[in-house]
Amino acid sequence: MKLEVSNLSYSFYGRKVLREISFEIGEGEFLGLMGPNGSGKTTLLRCLTRYLPEATRAILVDMKPLHTLSDREVASTFAVVPQSSSTDFPFTVKDVVLMGRIPHIRSRIASTSRKDIEVVSAAMEVTGCASFADRPFSELSGGERQRVVIARALAQAPKALLLDEPTVYLDISGQLEMMDLVRRLNQEQSLTVLAVLHDINLAARYCDRIALLSQGSLEAIGPPEEVINSDTILNVYGVDVAVRKDPFTHDVFVMPRTVRSRASRDGMRVHVLCGGGSGGPVMRQLVDSGCSLSTGVLNVLDSDYECASDLQIPIVAEVPFAQISDEANDENLKRIDEASAVVVSRFPVGPGNFKNLEAAMYALDKGKRVMVMSGGGPPSIDFIGGKADAYIKRLVEAGATLVEDVEDLIRQLAGTEAVA
Repeated sequence: MKLEVSNLSYSFYGRKVLREISFEIGEGEFLGLMGPNGSGKTTLLRCLTRYLPEATRAILVDMKPLHTLSDREVASTFAVVPQSSSTDFPFTVKDVVLMGRIPHIRSRIASTSRKDIEVVSAAMEVTGCASFADRPFSELSGGERQRVVIARALAQAPKALLLDEPTVYLDISGQLEMMDLVRRLNQEQSLTVLAVLHDINLAARYCDRIALLSQGSLEAIGPPEEVINSDTILNVYGVDVAVRKDPFTHDVFVMPRTVRSRASRDGMRVHVLCGGGSGGPVMRQLVDSGCSLSTGVLNVLDSDYECASDLQIPIVAEVPFAQISDEANDENLKRIDEASAVVVSRFPVGPGNFKNLEAAMYALDKGKRVMVMSGGGPPSIDFIGGKADAYIKRLVEAGATLVEDVEDLIRQLAGTEAVA
């Protein structure tokens, strides 16, 4: 099945809810529909199911206008899973799933066929609700109900599954189980899926593409790694986020930034030599104090690299697990030339990053103020047989200042030059 939406617009009481929406969904694709509350997601879903029939002329199903299809054809094409389902009648799970066969029953007086029973049994089996087929639907948990409603949708034998926030009332394990189920149906049965989702990270993990709505317009559509970026999320949701890629699954994910202010200030320029998570608290408090920071050299997967990225601090970066290259070292020294002071955090020192300590000596030779964080203990975590600790001792003897904590560091810097 190929679904095409072309210049779809819709208004409620004179207010435009959808504005010239155009996109296509290919057979067997998993498309996530996202956007803030009120952006038009559910309205678009209702247009696709002909719940809002006046908008259907802009929608084609396998090259046929949606408004020309019979009710039976629409029900055999789309199956809908709403946000929540309930009933006042004592229907069992099996009764509810059997309702999905209604589009295939040709007569009102026809009895349930063997094929209907087989389809219903298969739908309950694949969705994991066969074990409670005789329980009343009204007594089920939210996650169990969602499984039953998906089974009912499968019993329709549709070409496409339309889900409106299928994880809205589920805890984190329930959300993952539900999305795993939908993705498995999508892949194993080549079932086209269009799901309205609010969780950006879930959408990025499970969807082939994401369509992002904003104020009724299609802001972006494409693979998650193209659509989900900090600028787009800020424009659409008004939230400043950091966008990262999971090193194991390679899926993108977002994290709200702890600090929104940019690191480029008018205060003292400070270069931070850190790593292994030692620099995070230092960088955050220096930024809050008004300093203009840079940092390096940091491996890309280092937690201090992530922190500096979140704070929008210029980084001298190196590839993961590699030793500091000559190119990165040269860039590090250039950053030191531009700084008024250099801070050496209590970072783990090994053969790969020893050049960061040598860069601190370069700073002293250039007449820069160098602060070495001791944290009340040894200034470094030495993984090279005492060589790092011996070098830091040389730094102090050459004029570097030992500071105990970040507050002491800021006081020392303020004594050198006012921190804006």
